[in-house]
Amino acid sequence: MLDWGYVYSNGVIEAFEERHGVTVERQAAQSSAESLAQLRAGRADYDIVPLGNYAVKPAMEDGLIQPLDLDQIPAYEEVFDFLKADYFEQDGDVYGIPRSFGQTPLAVNADRVDTDVTALADLWSDDFAGVAGGRDDARLQTLYRNAAFGEPLNPTSEDEVDFEALQSDLVDRLEGTAGLWSNGGESEQLMRNGEVGVQPVWNYVIQSLQGDLPVERVYPEEGTKAWFIQYCVQADSENVELAHTFIQEWYTQMGYESLMKPSKIAVPSARVFEENDVDRTAYGLDDPDQFIYEEPKPQSLIERYTETWNQAKTEADLQ
Repeated sequence: MLDWGYVYSNGVIEAFEERHGVTVERQAAQSSAESLAQLRAGRADYDIVPLGNYAVKPAMEDGLIQPLDLDQIPAYEEVFDFLKADYFEQDGDVYGIPRSFGQTPLAVNADRVDTDVTALADLWSDDFAGVAGGRDDARLQTLYRNAAFGEPLNPTSEDEVDFEALQSDLVDRLEGTAGLWSNGGESEQLMRNGEVGVQPVWNYVIQSLQGDLPVERVYPEEGTKAWFIQYCVQADSENVELAHTFIQEWYTQMGYESLMKPSKIAVPSARVFEENDVDRTAYGLDDPDQFIYEEPKPQSLIERYTETWNQAKTEADLQ
């Protein structure tokens, strides 16, 4: 399987291996985009592959993943319905089952920032020039920009985007940026070394920082970016039944202990919340409308976003 390194803890993989008399080989992924790129390049020989919600549809269209046999995953019935996106389905088949749900609020270090931060739009303010950070990701930066400036969050074609205005806004953002990151470890380090004082970042990173720094969690008034990762089974998987067994046991035996309890990242299942006496409000899952969601985009639009982002970084002297 391919997955993020932090997902499995507390010996759950070893226990699964013992229960089923198998060996689980894992390769670490840094991002959903990397996972999708590996699949497309034919370099990935896995049974289970995690994909962000925006990446499932492209993988389906390219024939890289196969339909799930939901009869083998009865726990699917308890997954929160608002995450069962219609773009995970094709011809009545489901290709992805939400494995985890997280949030990307703003992390604010009170030692570096003495002005109130309330919104994504604040990241464009001169007050935060030289202390703001962000992810080096064209799609996400465009999503944040669209939210901050009241533009449509998820346009579906290039004709709907004013790329000149987008580039100008991204340049403005980058000219005040103290650092960009590509993964959770880098985002955490930027705040630990004092290079960055405010940035959108994964909730679990904020939790890690709070033991050592006066880092506050701020939910932007425009909405908080949500992310959800899906379990998918590769099209040419050699262990399809075992892959389905693993996914089923994620919800019934492994997910809470290995991810939700230690990292405070939700396993989005009513069963998991009920069995472990967890209040949905602690994860914002009582009000899914408070989140900003990134939806699938055509590859041509993603390429234009990337081109625009790279041009903005060059203009801002950050390339």
